[in-house]
Amino acid sequence: MNRFTEFELETHELKPIAGYWTYDLVSLEESLKGFLSKINELKRSIKEAKKHCTKSSPHNLTPDESAALFLYTMEAGDHSFYRILNQVLRKENRNEVIPWFSYLKLFDTALCKLPKGKGIIWRAVAGNVTSGYTANKTVTWWAVSSCSTSADVVKAFLKPDQEGTLFMIEAVAARDLAGYTMYPNEHEVILKFGTQLLVKNIGFQHGNLRLVHLVEINDDDDDDEDNNNSQQGLAAAMASVHVTPKSTKPTNNKPTHLNIPANAKWTQNGVAIAGGNGRGDATNQLNCPHGLCVGDDQTVVIADTHNHRIIQWKNCDTTSGQVVAGGNGEGSGLNQLNRPTHVLIDKETDSLIICDRGNLRVAQWSRRSGTTQGEILIHNIDCYGLAMDEQRYLYVSDTEKNEVRRYQLGEKNGALVAGGNGAGVGLNELDWPRYLFVDQQQNVYVSDWNNHRVMKWNKDAKESIVVAGGQGEGNAVTQLSYPNGLFVDMLGTLYVVDSWNHRVMRWTQRDKKQGTIIVGGNCKGEGANQFSGPIGLSFDRHGNLYVVDRDNNRVQRFSME
Repeated sequence: MNRFTEFELETHELKPIAGYWTYDLVSLEESLKGFLSKINELKRSIKEAKKHCTKSSPHNLTPDESAALFLYTMEAGDHSFYRILNQVLRKENRNEVIPWFSYLKLFDTALCKLPKGKGIIWRAVAGNVTSGYTANKTVTWWAVSSCSTSADVVKAFLKPDQEGTLFMIEAVAARDLAGYTMYPNEHEVILKFGTQLLVKNIGFQHGNLRLVHLVEINDDDDDDEDNNNSQQGLAAAMASVHVTPKSTKPTNNKPTHLNIPANAKWTQNGVAIAGGNGRGDATNQLNCPHGLCVGDDQTVVIADTHNHRIIQWKNCDTTSGQVVAGGNGEGSGLNQLNRPTHVLIDKETDSLIICDRGNLRVAQWSRRSGTTQGEILIHNIDCYGLAMDEQRYLYVSDTEKNEVRRYQLGEKNGALVAGGNGAGVGLNELDWPRYLFVDQQQNVYVSDWNNHRVMKWNKDAKESIVVAGGQGEGNAVTQLSYPNGLFVDMLGTLYVVDSWNHRVMRWTQRDKKQGTIIVGGNCKGEGANQFSGPIGLSFDRHGNLYVVDRDNNRVQRFSME
């Protein structure tokens, strides 16, 4: 057992822990002096924590405040400090918590100085504890809860064949321990003692794991950014969770993050929600469409490639679309596009970022009404696919250089994150990289088109991992044939358009050797259950699947059953 799996089913109601905030701030040694003879090696642990916290804190924590956090993260088996602390925080007799008030004051003051943010965080515990959770009910976690922004981190502490419960938590006020932990690679965030959570969904199964979806209930009083001495009382005590590590500025530009059950199914007959009226340039038609994205309101934005335009379809109107970029003929003017292959929505600026492939550039167009031209972000790039991470870094694939680069918006050169070693089949090579997906840890997934595989490049890695295909071109479930659009859910399950096999496949983390067909695979055709050269893929926030059926000049929606 460690911090991420230390858990008790807390179904009983306790009194809130109140009053510690009135205590004076003291040194870490002074705050725990009553426990030095009672907790094994505590004096030595305090000394070790303070030794690691001598540098100046970027968040203006004192050395004692930094060490109070560091001490909490230190592992010592059954004698771990956090385990003893949490046992006390769960006691029904609240008087037993009072001797800890000096430390809680120091600990809470440190947390309140850390930047707040929003994001999905994870916690895993051994055993199936879903019986203790009921949808739409509120639960309280009375102890300090260690979580991670990486599902892989918390799952790693469970045995592979062990039944467990995975908590996916939508946090609203993150406290990131980066820089204040003994284990920086664990991306740890803190849910404060007394955190209240709303149960959204229960019981989805992913391998041996049961999933519980929770939403942290915000404390509306905890909005004062000027609190540097933890005088906000109980409001400060409810501060909780996190944004992706190394980001201190929250953004509303989060890509769609979904948790899709591993056994989810979709209707096999798609519904045309865009196009489907033959090839043409009318607003109810498409001409060789490629990439797409789906907005929060289920507006579908499509790269209508051979019409040299970006067109969007509102959820309430499937009869015709609206041209929102280009549409002025093929050309290189700022009011024109040339065979665009992908588009994404930048929520931060309410704009579209477009892979203007025929013009060898990436362009940005405002979504505001009346926009007649865009601006150029990146020149001279044989771009094909785009992705954006939570920090608003832009990722672009280059089919000429067989590489993927990451750009800060406004930057012209970018940093190499995948490939760049010429065309080839090596793990450090790509051959005609097309579509991309970037997860919360900034790992990059690439559809390696000519190699009939999907590659995962972990952040800062020099080589990649094959996560789908890689067994040569073919139509077996172990193979792909010219893969294109990608999506990866919160559990690492990959969805990929297998273009020349006219199907969409799912590849799970548990079984990377072969995938399963989720829609299509019924030969090339025009039927509702068929595709002809599918290429783009996306999901809406409800888990409905959207596929660009290129040669049928339509976008099909497959509803989750």
